[in-house]
Amino acid sequence: MTPSPDPNEEKPRRIVQSFYKEFAPYLTLGFQLAAGVVLFFFIGRWVDGQLDTSPVFMLVGIFLGTIGGLIKFAKTVQDLSKKNGARGA
Repeated sequence: MTPSPDPNEEKPRRIVQSFYKEFAPYLTLGFQLAAGVVLFFFIGRWVDGQLDTSPVFMLVGIFLGTIGGLIKFAKTVQDLSKKNGARGA
């Protein structure tokens, strides 16, 4: 027979799980922004290598990655805010 879980042990675990469930979407925002910039940087660097135009496309890639990452960041924050607002109402 398995021992029944101790209620005193279960409460902190539920608090930690609740914390991660609540804030996990926010924890990925920085990674999403950085990934966009890095991805477009390497695409621009590759194009510069193919066309021998260094650093033009690398800089364009950084710019596009930053703009795209910030747009994605803003949309994600807006969606999460709406979701949390609806849940709180």
